Amino acid sequence: MKVIRSNDPGRDFTTDHYREMMQAIRGSHRTICFRDVHAMGREIFEIPKFVIMRHDVEFSIPAALRLAEIEADEGIQSTFFLLQTSDYNPFEEEEAVQIRRILDLGHDIGLHYDAALFERLGMDAAATAEAQIRLFETFFSTKVHAMSSHMPMRSGKTFSLPGVIDTYDPMFLTEMKYISDSTQSWREGVVTQNLEKYNHIHLLTHEYIWHPGGWDWSALLFVEVQDKFARAWKRAENFINMYREGLTMRAEKDRIFKERYMKAED
Repeated sequence: MKVIRSNDPGRDFTTDHYREMMQAIRGSHRTICFRDVHAMGREIFEIPKFVIMRHDVEFSIPAALRLAEIEADEGIQSTFFLLQTSDYNPFEEEEAVQIRRILDLGHDIGLHYDAALFERLGMDAAATAEAQIRLFETFFSTKVHAMSSHMPMRSGKTFSLPGVIDTYDPMFLTEMKYISDSTQSWREGVVTQNLEKYNHIHLLTHEYIWHPGGWDWSALLFVEVQDKFARAWKRAENFINMYREGLTMRAEKDRIFKERYMKAED
């Protein structure tokens, strides 16, 4: 695998550079996640220097876990905002286990919601988001403290719920420096070039654009499709082997099933 590292840090999207960024951030600022913001409220501004660590997970739970592990190694905790309406499935066994791992590393999860989709399907946006939050909280035995709109510039749709932080509240966009790596474009320079300029930073990163090879974001989307296919193929193989084994034991399994579930009541 060819690794593409650029002399320009703003063009380097290798996971090695991501680790270097985390080390630089940790060396100059205190890192907090939205769980911390929820607990502290506006008291966060009493921290001389901080970076709020946020990930909007668009395409890949494995890639999100990769960043979560790097951050945990560096003593950093982040909030990973997850979609329930993406190509990935937070409730599929393999990906649910990976999300559980993200939580066990000390990070928290938030709701990444698609308000434009809610509207297109005629759903009540607030009620649907509340239901999605409850599902995350129940399924993963955790607390959701914040929510983030999916592609707000395209959809133009954001809203808030009582007791849940809206990451697009003006507090997080105008009272601190908002920096994003969207589609591998930093706009105002890589975050490490802004650490001396700003004491309070809201950093948004996206999981799929950071890769050990440092490849272009568009190529990485096709890589993710290939990886998903490989994982689906492996699951199919496992099911086929399990079902074939079950067929060899059909008579015995049918007997046990009847004894367990089909006994006549006394």
